[in-house]
Amino acid sequence: MTDKKTSNYDYFIKADTRAYKGQWVAIAGQKIIAHGKDAQIVYKHAQKLAGTKHISLAKAPDEQMLVLKFFS
Repeated sequence: MTDKKTSNYDYFIKADTRAYKGQWVAIAGQKIIAHGKDAQIVYKHAQKLAGTKHISLAKAPDEQMLVLKFFS
C-alpha cells in the first residue's frame, strides 16, 4: 500500500501540467484541486477544498521535464 504523499507525488509526475506552466499546484486524492502563482494562497485554498485529506504542493515546470526514478 502506498501512502498518500507517494500517491500524490506519483500522480504529479505523470500528470499533464501544461495548463499550469510555472504555477503552484495543490494535489489531493490524486487530482489537482487548486493552482496559482502564490504557493501560500494555493495551499490555503486547497485546505478549504480538501478538508482533512493530505495535500501535496508542487510547482509545475515552465518547460517539459524529464524525471528518472532509480531503484536500488
